[in-house]
Amino acid sequence: MSCGFALRQSTPLPLALQGIQVSSLESVSELQNVTAKYFAQRNVRFDNRATPVTKLSFASEPDDISSPRALLVLAPEKIERRLLSVFSTGQVAEYELNFVVRYTLRINDIPPQSYTLNLTREYQDDPKQVLAKSRELNLILNELREEAAATIWQRLPRHYNDLKTLVHE
Repeated sequence: MSCGFALRQSTPLPLALQGIQVSSLESVSELQNVTAKYFAQRNVRFDNRATPVTKLSFASEPDDISSPRALLVLAPEKIERRLLSVFSTGQVAEYELNFVVRYTLRINDIPPQSYTLNLTREYQDDPKQVLAKSRELNLILNELREEAAATIWQRLPRHYNDLKTLVHE
């Protein structure tokens, strides 16, 4: 039993998305693993089968729990670096990391919709501490994946409502 606390402007996950299946276009995806963990922490009946996206079939009846009612397909994450500053020696001192996630939401017979999520971080490089900076970069990328999973989770109710609106127009 919970106290009922909810963030402002947060919407509970619609029932149609409770059995959401998350898939990735990659065979091994850190973003998919992080998203699976994030969804599981929110007590969603999460289906993380490694099923090729082209072979999925959707539930035709509300009681059919063997097929997903909703599918979230994660495209491969994209990491872009933009130079912000250099040392007097000409070596790179600071980057801007742009983490781009594209994902598609499919719900039963509703046409799929694609979305893009952009997250940005600054990263200071130091050629004298390559190993430490490599670990720091991995930590930053993991944090970006966690933030992406959280943002996708927060956007799902709005995406669902937008898809329903498209169907009724």
